Amino acid sequence: MSLANLITLARLPLLLILVGLLFVPSFGVRLIGLGLLIVLFLLDWFDGYVARLRHEVTELGAVLDIALDRSVENILWITFMYLGLAPLWVPIVFLIRSFVVDGIRGAALARGKSGFGMMYSPLGRFLVASRFMRALYGLAKGVIFGLLYLTWALAIKDPNILITLHPLNQGLIFFTTALCIIRGLPVIWDGRILFRADKT
Repeated sequence: MSLANLITLARLPLLLILVGLLFVPSFGVRLIGLGLLIVLFLLDWFDGYVARLRHEVTELGAVLDIALDRSVENILWITFMYLGLAPLWVPIVFLIRSFVVDGIRGAALARGKSGFGMMYSPLGRFLVASRFMRALYGLAKGVIFGLLYLTWALAIKDPNILITLHPLNQGLIFFTTALCIIRGLPVIWDGRILFRADKT
C-alpha cells in the first residue's frame, strides 16, 4: 500500500482516540485531544500532498480519502450531538448528504467519471470542485469542530462557557451545514444527467 494511503488510514485510529479524550474529565487531556484534532485535519491535506509528490494518486486513494472524510465529519457530529453541543438535525443532514452524494459519485466512478469530473454545470463545478469552495468547506469544518472541542475543554474550568459560546457555536454550525447542503445539491442535479445517459 502506498505511503499516501497509509497516512489516510492513520486518520481513523487518531479520530477514535480524540473522540475518546472528549469523555475524560480533565482540561489537560481535552487540550491534548484538541491538538490531535488539528493533526487530524492537517493529515487530510498531507495525504493528498504526498500522493501528488510521489505520483501515487489513484482511484483507491480517492475513495479512501472520501471515506475517511465522511467518517471524521459524521463521527464528530454525532459525538458533539451526544455531548449536547450540536442539535440532532445536524448529524442527520450530514449523514443523508453523505449517503446520497457518495452514492451518486460511486455510480459516476463506475462509469469512468471522478467525483469532481462528473460535474457538468459551471455553477456545480464552482460549488463542488473549485479549490476555493473545497478550501472554504474544509476550513469551516475545521473551525467549528475545533471550537466545539475547545468549548468542551473550557467547560471543565467554567461550565458557563457553554452558554457564553453557544451563539457563536450555533452560528458556525448553521454556516457549515448550509455549505454542506449547498455543495451537495449540485451533485444530485448534475447526477441526473449521468443516469439519463443510461437510457439513451
